[in-house]
Amino acid sequence: MTRKGRTKAGFPRSPTRRYRRILLAFVLALAATPAAAQDERPRWYGVDHGAQQARLVFGVPDGGMTLLNFICDKGVPEVSAYITHPPVRLAAGTSVPVRLSDGSATLTFPATVQPPEADGLLRLRGQVPLDAAFESILASDDRMSVSVAGSSARYPLDGVAAAARPLIALCGTAARAAPAADLKVAVTNRSRRRLEQLALREPDGIESDSDAFGYDGLAPGRTRTFTIPGGAGVCTYEISVLFEEKEEDCCSDPIPIAQQDLCDDPRIIVHD
Repeated sequence: MTRKGRTKAGFPRSPTRRYRRILLAFVLALAATPAAAQDERPRWYGVDHGAQQARLVFGVPDGGMTLLNFICDKGVPEVSAYITHPPVRLAAGTSVPVRLSDGSATLTFPATVQPPEADGLLRLRGQVPLDAAFESILASDDRMSVSVAGSSARYPLDGVAAAARPLIALCGTAARAAPAADLKVAVTNRSRRRLEQLALREPDGIESDSDAFGYDGLAPGRTRTFTIPGGAGVCTYEISVLFEEKEEDCCSDPIPIAQQDLCDDPRIIVHD
């Protein structure tokens, strides 16, 4: 399912002629506009999707046009780039080098030409290494040029450093080099039954286990603190519980009760 106004690949849906005029005006000229029109001007903004994904966008927020869209997934050293560029005659499926530069740092990456749309604008999709050169560009306050097959567009970098913080924090060189911190969690049993297991499963995981919580059980009204090794790198877990059973009811599996961001709130309260 895709969001209204956006294709599956992350590009905006086919814009109108007005979209094309605005795109060419801002990308090729980027002339100053009156203060009343500031909300319609493309700008850099970041989107934080939690512990697993972040985006850096140059465009108009809240459903407006998107010219550059960089998406990073945690643990992946490359960023998915979706670029809407002034028209260049290139066949769909062609692989072309794209060059990003702020005058000091430069990087080049391959991108694939996407099928044409009615507006005639060039759409590209590629993978950009989030390395020291790209981070240097994203810390600049000058301009960034995007060059494709002899055609260049220039983008102001005002505000890009602040907008890129979620992307850098999740996928930057420092984030990839540093091991994720351990996560301390407190669980309180407010049920009337003894809690035998509290199992955790990562959102994309297959199995859950109670290794971090332990297998000694927790009596009603009691609280225990335990540590999830590297848990701050995951944050969101599916939580399942298993209460004490009668001998004839032996060997049930833990039952899921919630999915919780334990970095935001490291307290688990178990009820009947």
